[in-house]
Amino acid sequence: MEAVAENLNETITLRATEDVLPWAVRTANLCLAFGGHQVLEGLNLTLQAGEAILLRGENGSGKTTLLNILSGLIRPDAGSVLLHLKGREIDVTGSSPERIARSGLGRLWQDIRLFPTMTALDNVLAASAELLDRTALAGITCWPLIRRQERVARERALHNLALVGMADRSDSSADKLSVGQMKRVALARLLQAEADFWLLDEPLAGLDQVSAEEILRLLERFNTDHGKTMLVVEHQHERMAPICGRMFFLANGHLQPERSV
Repeated sequence: MEAVAENLNETITLRATEDVLPWAVRTANLCLAFGGHQVLEGLNLTLQAGEAILLRGENGSGKTTLLNILSGLIRPDAGSVLLHLKGREIDVTGSSPERIARSGLGRLWQDIRLFPTMTALDNVLAASAELLDRTALAGITCWPLIRRQERVARERALHNLALVGMADRSDSSADKLSVGQMKRVALARLLQAEADFWLLDEPLAGLDQVSAEEILRLLERFNTDHGKTMLVVEHQHERMAPICGRMFFLANGHLQPERSV
């Protein structure tokens, strides 16, 4: 009876949370197979706005595949993915990765993917929403506006680098930075893109203890103070767990809840 009561209380708590907070991401019956192997089978997941969720699983279980589907890089065989970001709803399964990114989804890649010969500042500037969708004609006819946009973007980029403790390395090329520093620049790039939903693929991989603690501190701050919604794939789950409200284990195409608060 006590176990039943605990489960009932947990269910009530989760439902109350869902009623209060708007959802940011919702997948329904996601299915995907590769070469006859069912990677995802009827997967359902809802993230509330501002929630941080940790996703665990064995190598090859489909964690990165799920991130690729959410990013629009892979289309599922069946099911749907909806994003509700910046007051707009978007169907991921029918949208390009570029449109999904501009809707408010950002990703920290496991291999980071900075432009190696560009400075930290230019890497962050490359994600500036206000500098996208330019045409050659606009560059000629709207030059004063463009100059103003560039000035604002540069100020924001320097501010975002300062937020991650990289202001003093803004002029350093990415290939001169440590792995931990590159990951901090990548976080500043997510801020510059004004992404509200962050997909974080192994954010602690390749980091020493000091660098890992710095990344954890930043992620906790951006989740708590900036309200960023996060789906985290991380093998060092014991280090990431304290900043994540819920944990799931992906196995045989299904999500198994491990912890909810």
